[in-house]
Amino acid sequence: MTVTDAIEGAIEVTKGLNEIKSSNLAFAKEALQITAQAGEAITPFIPLIGLAATAIVEIINIYQTSQYNKRICNSLLDRARLSEIAIDQLIRRRKENEKNFKSQVWYHAFNRFVVILGKIKTFAEKVSQLQGFKVYFKARSVSEKFNLLMDDYDNAMKDLNFTMAIANDQQRQIDSESLKADLSEMNEFLEKIGDNIEENSIKMSLIYEEVQNIKSMISKSEINETKRIDSNKLTEPVVGRQSDTRGFRGRTKRRMYMNAIEVACRAINIPEEDSPDYKITQRFLAICIKATQSPNIIQFYGLSIIDGATVMVLEWAELGSLRELYKENKIPLIPLKLKLSYALDICRGVAYLNALNIYHHDLKCSNVMVTERNVAKLTNFYFSRGKDHTSTSMAGRIEDGRWLAPEKLIDPKYRYDHKCEIFSFGMLLWELTFERKPYEDMELEDILDHVISGEREKIQFENSLALPDSSDAKIQKGFEEIIKEAWNQDPNIRISITKLLIQLDDLSKKYVKPGCSPGLEPQEIANFDIPSNSLNDKGDEIPDDVDFSNIDVDFEPLIPISEGVKAYKEKNHEKAWKCFNEQAENQNSLGKYWKAFYLWGGLFNQKDKLAALALYKEAADDGITDAQYRYAFALLDKDIKSKIQTNSKEESVKYLRIAAENGSGSAQFQIGEGYYNGNLGYAQNLEMAKLWYKRAALKDDKKAKERLKALGVND
Repeated sequence: MTVTDAIEGAIEVTKGLNEIKSSNLAFAKEALQITAQAGEAITPFIPLIGLAATAIVEIINIYQTSQYNKRICNSLLDRARLSEIAIDQLIRRRKENEKNFKSQVWYHAFNRFVVILGKIKTFAEKVSQLQGFKVYFKARSVSEKFNLLMDDYDNAMKDLNFTMAIANDQQRQIDSESLKADLSEMNEFLEKIGDNIEENSIKMSLIYEEVQNIKSMISKSEINETKRIDSNKLTEPVVGRQSDTRGFRGRTKRRMYMNAIEVACRAINIPEEDSPDYKITQRFLAICIKATQSPNIIQFYGLSIIDGATVMVLEWAELGSLRELYKENKIPLIPLKLKLSYALDICRGVAYLNALNIYHHDLKCSNVMVTERNVAKLTNFYFSRGKDHTSTSMAGRIEDGRWLAPEKLIDPKYRYDHKCEIFSFGMLLWELTFERKPYEDMELEDILDHVISGEREKIQFENSLALPDSSDAKIQKGFEEIIKEAWNQDPNIRISITKLLIQLDDLSKKYVKPGCSPGLEPQEIANFDIPSNSLNDKGDEIPDDVDFSNIDVDFEPLIPISEGVKAYKEKNHEKAWKCFNEQAENQNSLGKYWKAFYLWGGLFNQKDKLAALALYKEAADDGITDAQYRYAFALLDKDIKSKIQTNSKEESVKYLRIAAENGSGSAQFQIGEGYYNGNLGYAQNLEMAKLWYKRAALKDDKKAKERLKALGVND
């Protein structure tokens, strides 16, 4: 072993120990004591154990924060927990396993086990979020991918003789039922938000990517100025109404845009450009323009100037807020069927925001506006944050404690999540149902104690309002069940957004018919309805160095992929090929991709296009986006087409679409070209082509930008 190898080995071990320490898993404390004695045979395995620890912790976190496919994520969590037990046992019995720790075969088997854990983590990450799940769902590969991962996991456990971690028939039955239930629920959910319509789905994906792009620009201190609307195009209504001025101190005024569209102009204070709040405000406004393109969100059009004041130009809602509607008796006791319609509208708005990785943070009837056609729309995003951002301070918002989840009331710094949002929806539904603020007769301090202790508002309907077995009585029962499921004290037991939307939609279809209730009109599906403590005990400190010279092993550790890529860039093809070849043989997805790259291009005197094609497909099926794109084009290579039996064109288009859905700008441009020219199996459709070009342009694809410019598309 050279000095350089020893230094690199020590760095990898130290990195692994850091990962183990921060994981706080069952085996962490024991693992940190391993290097206290020179010559421990398990030491070269520490980097791999560190990677395994990181994957296990991430799977646990994904399960805890998952909004979608909770049952599937639970099955994946089972594997993570079993892996934790297996590694803990391995470390505790390391003396008995010393022979294995010195074996090249066993080292490679353990490496494959770590690779599988990483794949499980990636799969969990995808299916737990709507945009990621849709990629698998559209390719009809959720079940196939899940079952393949479980088989690979069991095989890896067998190779290591971790028999306690192998799934039995009972576990497989649980997996099968979980998979079936989640897929059925998600299929119904996607239909109800209109995502089964191709154009709606692509629009939703485009908006999601635009929002993520804005967040990225803000984090890089790049500011996009908010769209400005010429104040000359905002005129006073020809016929004035008493409701033309609204809100606190009359800050919202009705205006006509281009003498045709009613808009609300709400005064807003924009911080000075040198103010630290300027970027935050610009981020909020930029996201609002993109995130309000839903039929159940009040749309934000841009900024303007009226009477010298800066205003937000918003969609006008004739009936005002839902709270005003019930408080001021604009409708003297809102019919239950109309309340159900409102609740479904609000739920669609929440689901839409959640799909964009945004939470509203302030759900209550005063933040729901109602249009002339009795469509309920969410508004007031002042406190909205992305899922990865901390909540706004509670200062000045104590009143909102009436709608807040107990975990947030206990700790104002608690990271607001979808479970908090669901709780607030439950409180909003109670408010709408009974037409009054929650805990209206209680002092705020008493409310906090009341909610934190697990107590809630009473759900008590007046018997005179609904006859037994009537549709109203059944709506009341449905509301009661949903409210109780939403405000459960245990966040993990609260109803999911998917089940919430499905239950409300089912109630609506059963009991709400066109023309059956005042002001209630049928609505078609419009566009995209849609603490961890480090171990600090004595003896748990990570050593400054690790001496490899006393370790007697008969194998050579694998070169990390990052080192292989670095070697490729430095044109050290011998080292790069060795890395990619060995990693591919041990089922590393990136290893397969890079090995295919070498075989296809003939680098380092390695040339085998058929072998490269097979590896590209394996890496593509493992979710490597570049591999999906390269595989799609490799299938059309003239040297390949004559040697394979599959329909290369059909297969190529399939993987090109998968790559596009996974964010490949080049693939997105090609799909746009397909719609533009009417090929690749797509009917000619200029609007669909523009949507795909826009997605590609967000990935900085030059051809897409040029095409949009030629088409005169500026936004």
